[in-house]
Amino acid sequence: MAVADQPPGKHNLAFKIYNPFADFETVRALWLAMLDQSAHGFFTSWGWISTWLNSLPETSNVRLVVGYHGEEAVEALFVGGAARRRYRFLPSKILSLNSTGNPYYDKLYIEDNSILLKPGASFRPGEILGFLDFFAWDEFHLPGASGDFMGQPGLFGRRRGVGLLVDEAADAHFVRLEKIREANMDYYKLLSANKRSQIRRSIKQYELDGALQVREAESAGEALEMLNSLAALHQQAWEKRGDPGAFANDHFRRFHRELVGSRFGKGEIQILRVFNDKMTIGYLYNFIFKKHVLFYQSGLNYENANIYRPGLVAHYYAVLHNAQKGMDVYDFLAGNDDYKKSLSTDSRPMQWSRLVKGKRRLFLEQMAAGLRRRADQSNKGSVKELGK
Repeated sequence: MAVADQPPGKHNLAFKIYNPFADFETVRALWLAMLDQSAHGFFTSWGWISTWLNSLPETSNVRLVVGYHGEEAVEALFVGGAARRRYRFLPSKILSLNSTGNPYYDKLYIEDNSILLKPGASFRPGEILGFLDFFAWDEFHLPGASGDFMGQPGLFGRRRGVGLLVDEAADAHFVRLEKIREANMDYYKLLSANKRSQIRRSIKQYELDGALQVREAESAGEALEMLNSLAALHQQAWEKRGDPGAFANDHFRRFHRELVGSRFGKGEIQILRVFNDKMTIGYLYNFIFKKHVLFYQSGLNYENANIYRPGLVAHYYAVLHNAQKGMDVYDFLAGNDDYKKSLSTDSRPMQWSRLVKGKRRLFLEQMAAGLRRRADQSNKGSVKELGK
């Protein structure tokens, strides 16, 4: 990942670049200082970021970029560098926000992604992304970017020969748990008649083998045991569908064992088991951040009988469990799956986007975007040129 000198006179910001593998403590101090001042989510918290950095090879092309107004840090992000070939013939230098740009390491699927920005700091249009002038790049990836960040005034500015491509837009659906407490813990009141019927019928069937219960891991050791069981059920279900499953990725598996082991004691990990006397219905792997419960992964026990709906039942009990604990939000994270919509009270936008540079690339992306839109009638692949 080539780094150029600061372009003279182009920005109010001065950017500095740090190698987290050569100077981890400096990077740690800088990131923690920005976290203290900046709005952020779990996926840019130090718990996630430090585990991510420690999980990568020291040869990884990942750098911390900090933007300064004078001596004051007002912006921070990690940039990963990678190379790919587009359309089988076009080499592409890739930069990626708070991720590596390498699909193997980015199976972690970051969400609520953003650049840390100091509140009240003043930026010219496009200046937040001024660090791009330091690098040789063809694409800048913004995976799982939050709607709030993408709506930052003047984020992109005007850039000749650069377009913004939206690869995917997906809402993150969530439940405001106060609404359940206001309904005297009657979650059914917030659900449609059809969804109430599905859950009730499934619970009735499960309870033929004993009352349904929820067990929350009480130690890191128990959480890791539950994670192993979750992974086994997850893999079993996905492999039956002909998919390798998330835990087939060695880095994904190692990362989450380390995350659970290191962050459980900080109160950032929740793993639930929903079960009756005969069987485990499912496991849910959640993150805890500022009284928000973020559902990340599951392992569900699918039965042949259609009446069993382990996902709906597990989440129903998880929502009630966390409402009783006094949590504020149960967040399903991004995805327009029916169960996420039907179990939620609210949603917020998220998107996976790329800045694409060069007329040739823009033309190819516009052609490909048109084909995708005609194929699935969605907004995937929409391209907005920033120089117009």
